[in-house]
Formats: sequence, structure tokens, C-alpha cells
Amino acid sequence: MEYKFRDKVYLSTYMLDTELFDRYNFLVEDAVPIRSVFILKTNEGLKILKKIDYKLEELEYIYEALNHIRRTYPYVINFKQSIEGKPYVEYQGGIYVVLDLIEGRECIYENPVDLIGASKALAKLHSASEGIKVKDIRNNLYKMEANIIKKIKELNMCRDFAKLHLNKSDFDKLFLEYADYYIDEATQALNKLQKSEYRRLCRERYVLCHHDLAHHNIIVDNEDNYYFVDFDYAVVDLPYHDLCNLITKAIKHNMWNIDMADTVLQGYRSINELKKDELEVLYAYLLFPQDFYDITISYYMKTRGWDEDEFFEKLKRKAEYKDDRERFLKDFKEFIEG
Repeated sequence: MEYKFRDKVYLSTYMLDTELFDRYNFLVEDAVPIRSVFILKTNEGLKILKKIDYKLEELEYIYEALNHIRRTYPYVINFKQSIEGKPYVEYQGGIYVVLDLIEGRECIYENPVDLIGASKALAKLHSASEGIKVKDIRNNLYKMEANIIKKIKELNMCRDFAKLHLNKSDFDKLFLEYADYYIDEATQALNKLQKSEYRRLCRERYVLCHHDLAHHNIIVDNEDNYYFVDFDYAVVDLPYHDLCNLITKAIKHNMWNIDMADTVLQGYRSINELKKDELEVLYAYLLFPQDFYDITISYYMKTRGWDEDEFFEKLKRKAEYKDDRERFLKDFKEFIEG
């Protein structure tokens, strides 16, 4: 419900009128709200109108990066040019883009065929971004160690805060039951990363990472091409950033089954080789308890509008798969060491 409410609030900030649409060389017949965008029915087919909530220089960087990628991997979103020849329109204090709508279905991570198709496509996307310009914006290189250190400090702070509560909530009690374990996991992830070839790989293996591989951001068309859409969170980073994201989503949809991780890696490695030192960095990424961290910070920093029961149920679900996650990480470690 929170997402629907947040989408409605965001949609209300759009300034829709003919003057905005007149900045493009097509005619708009109708506009229908979907999630946080509008689907436009035009004389040139269906388009997506999206309001951008980040800086213009970041949008221009993403646009340049996608043009670089499209030279060898065409299956990414396409920005429509305005009548001024720009990939955006500034209007009434907002920045708007129009994108071609990709017709197809959303990727299904429970389906091994889709999973291997998505992982192969991800490898091609990464390969196509090699040689991309690295700027100060959208640059996540060399930052993982500092990020984990910061997150460990935040988890410790939340643990201390929960202990101070005289009347502990159900969330406090459950969080404290698992806090030491997951803080230790985060510390182990940091140690693994610091002992790995992470910094050397940052010099040699950086790519454009999509950074938001939700199933609805990979569209499979009628010819089984895998399109990547919504690059709002894209960053320059190591490819293991995206691989960790894809593997985590796949295993959570498939009972933390190591075979799903193997499927992802098989697909990816059929296009891009992954050496042992790279898999060790990927293991460090997987070892960090991102889900536990996210729900903890959301609760204690009040960054989500959920009620107490919803927070508790989400933490309970994440706590319940502790043993499955532990088994998966053990199997994955044996896999890379074997």
C-alpha cells in the first residue's frame, strides 16, 4: 500500500498539459498513470512519460552511457528527442523524459529459462559498457569498504538504541535476538573484501551497473530479447554489484537454492569469464546482510511509512530464512573454493 500511495503523491507533481507535449514531434491522444509514470498513447505508438527526481547532469551521463552501450547491445531504453534535440524537457520546474515503451512481458525469476536469459543479457550489457567514461557523478568505485564500515556502525547504533528502550517493542526484541549474528556477518563481509582483489578490480573491471534489477526492469519481447529499462539508479561499479543483486533476487524467489545462483553464473560466464578472485569479491557482497540492514534502518531511522505490525512481519520473514541463507553462503563458498 505504501508504494501505491507514494506513487500517487509523486504523480501529483507532474505538470501535464499541451505545452509540455508540444515540445515533442508527436501527438498525444491520452495519458494513463502506471506506477510512478504516465503511459502516453500517441500517433507514433505508446510512450512513457517520466519525471526525473535527480540532477540534470546525472541524466545526461546516463543518456551518454546508454548511447555507448547501444552500439553493441541495443536492448536498453531509448530516449525520445525533444524538438530542441535534447533527451529531456525542462518544464515548470521539473525535468521530463519520454521513452519508447518496450512491448513484452516482465522477467520471471522463478523460471530458470528466464534466469539464464537475464544473466546472459546482463553480461552483454556489462561488456557493452566497457570503456565508459568515469566521472565523479554516478561513481561507486572504491567505495564498498567505506560503505560496509558505515553500515556496521549504523547497525551497532541501532542495537544500542534498542537496548535503551525500557518498553521494548516486538521489533526491538526480535532485532536484538539477531543483531549480533548479522553484525558479525557484516564484519566478515568487510574482512573478506579487504583481503580480496577488490581495489585492483576497481581499476580493471568497472562497468555500468543497472543497480535495480527488479523483475519488472527486465522486459522479454516476443523474440526473446531481454531489454533493460529504468536506469535511474545506474552507477559505475564492478559487475559483481549487479550479479549480487540478481543472485539475491533469484534465490529468494527459489528457497535460497544454490542451483539458482549456479544458473545465473553459468549464464553470465558463458559470455563473460569470472575468475576466482572475482568470485571472492562476489562472495563478500553476498555475505553482507543487506535485507537485515535495510529493514533495521527503515525502522529506527523512520524512512518508511509502515506501521509496527508491518515492520515486525517483514523482519520476522527475514529472520526466518537465517538458516537457509547460512546454508546457501556455505554452499557458495565451497563452490568458489572448489
